[in-house]
Amino acid sequence: MAAGAQAMKLVLCGNGSVGKSSIIRRFVADGFDRQYKQTVGLDFFEKAMRLKGDEMTTLQVWDIGGQSIASAMLDKYMGGAHVVFLCYDITDTRSFADVDRWLAKARAAAAKHRSADAPKQHVFLVANKADMIASRAVSEREHDEFVATNGLDGGFFVSARNGDRVTKSFYAAAAQAAGVEMSAHDLAFHDTVVGYSAPTAHSGAGGTAPSAQEDAKLAKIREEDAEAERRMMAAMEAEASGESKGACCAVM
Repeated sequence: MAAGAQAMKLVLCGNGSVGKSSIIRRFVADGFDRQYKQTVGLDFFEKAMRLKGDEMTTLQVWDIGGQSIASAMLDKYMGGAHVVFLCYDITDTRSFADVDRWLAKARAAAAKHRSADAPKQHVFLVANKADMIASRAVSEREHDEFVATNGLDGGFFVSARNGDRVTKSFYAAAAQAAGVEMSAHDLAFHDTVVGYSAPTAHSGAGGTAPSAQEDAKLAKIREEDAEAERRMMAAMEAEASGESKGACCAVM
């Protein structure tokens, strides 16, 4: 892909209050130009991104946060998306349970708008509020099983509140959709890793400082989250490497 490459469309979907708009606002803070698309009544954000070397793409991030899953316009908004982020809140089991319905909507939109020049849809499961480990209600195992069972392209654990891994997830997804190989080292330049959020003696009424046992448990959960991301990135790199070798053999 050369500089000035065609724009890619990324759509965030999921239940209300899972933090879709907050995720976008966090990414906006890293340099997006805000635009308003009156023809469909949506906010979207656009940015030219340097993925690796001189590999460029323009990412359009669509905010359909105000649309319910029953909206008649949802299919139109999701059509033609190169990337779909299925968002849920790790502290809200209902938001995770409903991800299945959002996935069905995304795939139905892709099927309806399928054509010779339609982009391939890449779908990622995005767990927001990853900093709220003490209130976690959806396990890493459940997250990973959903990704594997439904044949998604990957998954991310992010925090819109503190920016943890938000920018990295956009770059990783855009690179995969663009067919650009980015290593874990490349993506590290777009990473923001911060501490977890836990109740303290000063956190409000009834707040108590976490015990050493709770600290150890929270640290273990966070380590598992990081390991899940490392496994996902290794799988992406292995897949990209395999495709590259296959192309080489085909040429020979």
